[in-house]
Amino acid sequence: MLATIVAGTLNLLTPLAVGLASFFSPLFKKAPQSRVRLALLDQVPDDGLPRSFPVVTDRVDAWTKYPSQQVGSVYLIRQPGSGQPTALTAKCPHAGCFISYKPGDDLFRCPCHTSAFKLDGTRSRGDQDVAPRDMDRLEVEIRKRTTPAGEEVAEVWIEFVDFQTGHKEAKPSA
Repeated sequence: MLATIVAGTLNLLTPLAVGLASFFSPLFKKAPQSRVRLALLDQVPDDGLPRSFPVVTDRVDAWTKYPSQQVGSVYLIRQPGSGQPTALTAKCPHAGCFISYKPGDDLFRCPCHTSAFKLDGTRSRGDQDVAPRDMDRLEVEIRKRTTPAGEEVAEVWIEFVDFQTGHKEAKPSA
């Protein structure tokens, strides 16, 4: 009789324990890597003009991994003679619209309102712009690697952060 009670209890607790472990498993996952390879340095000419690059990485929610998803867009700008580009998010700090740039223009423009940004990311009219802050800058790292053919290439990596919109200070989204 005692053996039946023990076996029944184990049969009851096993699925419960597995269910709880599955439910709480996201708490024990490592934080996703926020460094993203964006481009080769050769793809960013040192002419001072912005180039748009999609940010593609694995997106992970609590239980599901979505490989190779576009999570944002970044403008890279490399000044003449500079080996390191500047990275600006293409998301407007006002309402999150995609900031556009047309070749030959001297401003980034938000299509959702009247804010415009100089090519260094600062607001063109300062506090008179609707945007509460300048375009958000991202940390850039140049990594060198050797290809299988023995050629050395320089890659542009960024610390991708999705910032909250509507705030005067740049606050990362949760």
